[in-house]
Amino acid sequence: MNISLEEAETILRRLDGRGYKAYNDLRGVRIRCGILEAGFTRIQGDPFATPSILEARIRLSSMKLPPRLYQGESETPFTDYVSRRLYEESRRKRRKCGSGGSCFLGYPSPGPWIMKRSSVEVLGEHLVLRLSLGLPASGRRILGREAASLLRDACTSMLRSVDLKPCLSELEDHVKLYIDEEYLKRWVEDNGYMLFIGDNSILPRETSLSTRPLVNAVPFSSPPSLRRKVRLPSGRVVSGMAVPLGILVVTGGGYHGKTTLLEAVQDGIYDHVKGDGREYVASPPGTMLVKAEDGRLVHSVDISGLISELPGGTNTRSFSSMDASGSTSMAASISEALEMGVKVLLVDEDTSASNLLYKDSVMEKLVENDPIKQLSQLAGSMAKQLRVGLVVVSGASSAFLDPASHIILMQKYIPQDLTSRAKSIAPRIAAKEYSPPRSRVFRGIRGLLKIRARGLKLVAKYSDNTVFELDLSDNPRIVEEGQARLMARIVEKLSRPPRPLRVTEITRLVEKELETHGFGAYARPIPPGLTWVSGLDVAWVLNRMYNAVFSVEEK
Repeated sequence: MNISLEEAETILRRLDGRGYKAYNDLRGVRIRCGILEAGFTRIQGDPFATPSILEARIRLSSMKLPPRLYQGESETPFTDYVSRRLYEESRRKRRKCGSGGSCFLGYPSPGPWIMKRSSVEVLGEHLVLRLSLGLPASGRRILGREAASLLRDACTSMLRSVDLKPCLSELEDHVKLYIDEEYLKRWVEDNGYMLFIGDNSILPRETSLSTRPLVNAVPFSSPPSLRRKVRLPSGRVVSGMAVPLGILVVTGGGYHGKTTLLEAVQDGIYDHVKGDGREYVASPPGTMLVKAEDGRLVHSVDISGLISELPGGTNTRSFSSMDASGSTSMAASISEALEMGVKVLLVDEDTSASNLLYKDSVMEKLVENDPIKQLSQLAGSMAKQLRVGLVVVSGASSAFLDPASHIILMQKYIPQDLTSRAKSIAPRIAAKEYSPPRSRVFRGIRGLLKIRARGLKLVAKYSDNTVFELDLSDNPRIVEEGQARLMARIVEKLSRPPRPLRVTEITRLVEKELETHGFGAYARPIPPGLTWVSGLDVAWVLNRMYNAVFSVEEK
């Protein structure tokens, strides 16, 4: 049934005072809201349940915009821009009424990253917008007039968000910035670099809980020896620190910006909105922080390249643990990352197992039968064999100076290139050959009944009554709660794979499904609060799930 907004409001007013289930009368109804056509793809069962979903469609051609602003590479910044407008418009209409979540309107606030979100999608010739609505009631009785007002507020928010003519210049700038940032990432990889940090970038954040740039922070200034200039598609020329693929050691005293730089490099896998401060920090998509995770689950990972046979005869060529130590958990994380195809490993000694990183000469003599091979001794071989980059923050040991290709000292947030001086005084280390991990096959997750996101945590329930929680904040690549929500749906679908999948197949499969089918590949109906994820991060999660089944492939 296709009706006008006024007719829909009349229907809702007639429902006033009836039982909540009467909202089901809206199923299959298409509502004309100006140039939009909207309908409910989900109707909640009661006012305390997850809100209903209103989905609207508009022909892109009817928006009278140049196609270059929403086609091809422009699609992501275009939908990101509209989603931000939709958030702001719906936020202005938010209010509270009735019981439970009655009169809720909107979706979560987008962060400073230019990303695909399910609130706004381009599907074929249409722009699709989605909002959450808490259909109002008092107890279990419908508040019809409130419902009519809520529907009008929702339609108004959608209409205002797609009225882009007054802000066309701002939209163009948003699209240009994204295309520049994407170009810069490709430039980094195509020219043999592993990171770029633009001059005058603001790397520090306001607080550890904030994504806003720190006010009055020291702007980044690249050392002359590593400074490169890049002409971007917009015509803008940016200069900054470009570090060639290899081993970069970042050193310096406490509170001088070492970890801040590393965090910015990890964040550089994403594109940023204007004013974020990290717009011209660019890292390859396959950049991942590895660290010690005491107590994590490990499933059949080949860590023998880092740790040889353990006491008791534990086989490290297929290592499993329900309670891994700091060193074995970090060894597993490194092996898993390399198995996935990660191209740049980030290591911070503050969050690492120090005995996996280095050992001084006295301890080498004292501890003769150590199964652990220090990363500092393996780094050169690892980087050369696998063509991977390593960025190591180390302020307490000189062990990584010898294999390093570049060494910078952070001094009051300003980097200085100390490569020549540091190499001249660095002690020589006994380099060792690294043996890459064998690949594994993923066979599913035994007994998984249900999985959902709660903030940045995944909560999974199993048939053996186990409730397992995985904190995704341990992975700094996961930056929005919408990513956790999408991750839960992907993991649930992959828990029973159609066939055994190699880890590298998992990453490709997820990304192909998302590119081909959008959010609909993993969610029906599609809620407005999902955010795009990388296949690498899906593999990261599967590696840590309770009852995940992996087996090592024999070479």
